[in-house]
Amino acid sequence: MAHVPPTNSAANSAAISLEHDEFRASSLAPKASGSLDATQGLASTLSGGSSSSTNIYYGTVHQVKSATNVTMGSNHGTINQDSGAGELEEQSYLAALDFLSKHMAAGAIHDSKERCDAPKCMPDTRVAVQDEILSWITDGHKDAEPKRILWVTGPAGTGKTAILGTIAERCKAKGMLGATFFFSSFSGSLARRSKTHLVSTLAYQLLQHQGLAQVGQFRTRMSQAIRRDPAILQKRLQTQLEELILHGAPTGTDPTRMGQMAIIIDGLDECNYVEGESGMLITGRTKEDEQREILSAILHAATDPSFPFVIVIASRPELAIREFFNTSLARSATRELFLDDKYDPNADIRLFYDSKFSSIRRQFNLPPDWPSIDDVLQLVFNASGQFIYAATVIRFVEGPPPGTQGVAPAVPDLRTPHQRLVRIIERRTRAHTSNVRPLEALDILYDTVVRTCSEPLLSMKWLGAIRHHALPWG
Repeated sequence: MAHVPPTNSAANSAAISLEHDEFRASSLAPKASGSLDATQGLASTLSGGSSSSTNIYYGTVHQVKSATNVTMGSNHGTINQDSGAGELEEQSYLAALDFLSKHMAAGAIHDSKERCDAPKCMPDTRVAVQDEILSWITDGHKDAEPKRILWVTGPAGTGKTAILGTIAERCKAKGMLGATFFFSSFSGSLARRSKTHLVSTLAYQLLQHQGLAQVGQFRTRMSQAIRRDPAILQKRLQTQLEELILHGAPTGTDPTRMGQMAIIIDGLDECNYVEGESGMLITGRTKEDEQREILSAILHAATDPSFPFVIVIASRPELAIREFFNTSLARSATRELFLDDKYDPNADIRLFYDSKFSSIRRQFNLPPDWPSIDDVLQLVFNASGQFIYAATVIRFVEGPPPGTQGVAPAVPDLRTPHQRLVRIIERRTRAHTSNVRPLEALDILYDTVVRTCSEPLLSMKWLGAIRHHALPWG
């Protein structure tokens, strides 16, 4: 209970804001809801210059504002004083951060614990493509016809995720990373397989970002947007992007610096249609519809002059995505980077094999000339530029971690790395009847590609034709 005697003049009166859990009525206590002014009920005494009257407030007083010459008597309650507007803004920011954290896909961020063993480019590999992407992020705004979106594309297994994961780390080290989202159809979390948490995850990272221009202004605007509409994340993606990120972007940003902060989105082709929390299906909705909505929202933001980021998107060149980027509006805002032989993947795959086999030699005390140069070259040839093939080979040759159970050690002729390497080199479709599948991970990947394509029957016909012409016994 706080006793606040009136002061000698109205100018020196104290205003007290209350936020009490319980207000017990009293003949001595003014009745109010939300806030009380110390001058209430004292007008007749203030004019006289002095009074022995006292306002008595029951309950907790959370804030005393604009108070001077105030004496606090016996305090039987609690008075919590804050620093005013600055602390209120901080509380609003923390509330917004808490709100977004409950509606985000934490595992989709590039450095999340879910991605602790995600592929990254090894040192001195994929140098050309990395340099080209980083050059575009930092200096793309200087091009004769600058683009705000970079589409990194190529077949499954060409290393797109590893490249973008490495780019994210390098951008973060240089202070150029805004936010990331890595879709994954293999993730155990539905949040990484759908569009639902895309904007909230990006917004969360941007809200707590320390390196944004006019970061205070950005935080204030985003916090206000959430406070105005707590159901904002139930809106379509374009509205979410507009309210949380586009309208929150700081004004007056130097145009020459706009291209130095990147938002990275990987695996767009792995985004699928997932039933909403209500469990109700939207008739006819497909994963292609979801992907087009994401691209439309991104394009809308990227073509707004006030949008202070560039966007890097990686995906396979699936039909719906390819058709979107072929529209005139998307072409005018997008640069395409196709991962083909131009970037000499074979040289990088050779470096990858050399590094990994060196590690295996040390771990298993193998001779320095293992494996032979011919074996390594054969593996490079077999990869056909597909990094996922090389990674799958290495995982099989290494075998399961010590102390774990796996298929390979249980097979008598696959107990050592050399035996497993021989199985890979000599592998033929009909060469053995063992249940061991050295490239099982690769089989699963391409099985998924075929099953999720827009025309699976046509794809199977093509695969049948390729097999017929490629195999001598076809």
